[in-house]
Amino acid sequence: MAQGEWIERQTPQKIKNRERSGWKNHLPIRYVLSTAVGAPPAEAGMTPMKPRSVLFAALLITIAALPAQAGFPGSNGKIAFVSDRDGNQEIYTMNPDGSGQLNITNNPANDYDPAWSPDGTRIAFTSERDNGREIYVMNGDGSGVTRLTNDPALDWTPAWSPDGTKIVFTSFRAGGGEIFVMNADGSGVVQLTDNTTYDRHPKWSPNGSKIAFESQPSYSDWEIMVMNADGSGATQLTNNSNLDFEPDWSPDSTKIVWRTGQFGDSGEIAVMNADGTGAVNLTNDLLVYDAQPAWAPDGTRIAYASVQGSDSDIRLMNADGTGKVTITTSSGQDYDPDWGPTSGAPPSTFALTVTKSGQGSVSSAPSGIKCGRDCSESYAAGTAVVLTAKAGRGYSFTGWSGACSGTGTCTVTMNAAKTVTATFSSG
Repeated sequence: MAQGEWIERQTPQKIKNRERSGWKNHLPIRYVLSTAVGAPPAEAGMTPMKPRSVLFAALLITIAALPAQAGFPGSNGKIAFVSDRDGNQEIYTMNPDGSGQLNITNNPANDYDPAWSPDGTRIAFTSERDNGREIYVMNGDGSGVTRLTNDPALDWTPAWSPDGTKIVFTSFRAGGGEIFVMNADGSGVVQLTDNTTYDRHPKWSPNGSKIAFESQPSYSDWEIMVMNADGSGATQLTNNSNLDFEPDWSPDSTKIVWRTGQFGDSGEIAVMNADGTGAVNLTNDLLVYDAQPAWAPDGTRIAYASVQGSDSDIRLMNADGTGKVTITTSSGQDYDPDWGPTSGAPPSTFALTVTKSGQGSVSSAPSGIKCGRDCSESYAAGTAVVLTAKAGRGYSFTGWSGACSGTGTCTVTMNAAKTVTATFSSG
């Protein structure tokens, strides 16, 4: 494996042990530890860990990433999760009550990072099956596996856009950990972040306007960030000396649930408003290590991985932290849940994208688009969006193309993802 491509593969239990023993590299992923002898190269400002026991003497680790997908609105469908109960990391699905657990990848290589599509029919995931770490997509029953990325660098942690047309992901193809977006067929890869910090674990808001992610501003610090869907306007939501990981949006895009250390332990799940205010501890149990929260599509419950003793299982709780119940009890490690909507549910939102030629601006009613600053927004299905063009100084507006035509206001009914171009001519 080339330098820059070492990645830890840990279960939540092993992360819990390391973080609580005072290790400096607080990394938020699960996976089974690689048994390579010798220290892997340092990644993104991290130094290899010193072994704490005979068990870890040859299990030195560097970087990590961990997804838990946004709760796209809809009726509650199946929960996808990762388990090593069959000897390696596989993706399983189950009903919300824990019944019907089924291995849908069943491959000798490791498969992880499951992410349901907004219509509940497909799952994007990360796999090592082709001697790398690439992003794939499959049907919800495990059939129809298609490879989306093909790059020598690491690609992982896929997450869908709410209209199902794009996938955002983490990659080292630019040299460090950055966030990229591509079309749902793997084409059109675009880099969204370009920072000296390590950025990873992106989550698209169900209303389509924002992407939450975790970032490492300093060696021992991880914070939750949010940016516009085009990569602009990055804002830090958490700001403390503790560890903040694994953001996940509520189905109405008003709240973010995440794993945090700000309540005295790195294994607590909390919820905050989408602007970072109003943080509330949901799990509130220093004796249990909880991680990887995933909101239910109907917004009433949250699935998460919980380590009690030496075993990691999937648990559910109400959105206010009450009513905790365990739904997996296998002898293996079960973790990384993603709760999908009912299969075949139509998208609840569609993206409207505005492009410009020449100098001018475009605004929308309902609000959301102010292009040139913010040229894309998702709207509820059936919404009639009115676009108004305003020419810049020395220019005139000469017409619409794409989903509109003419030179007046443009009205677009959102029954699919649509693109409109406004043309401004000089003179």
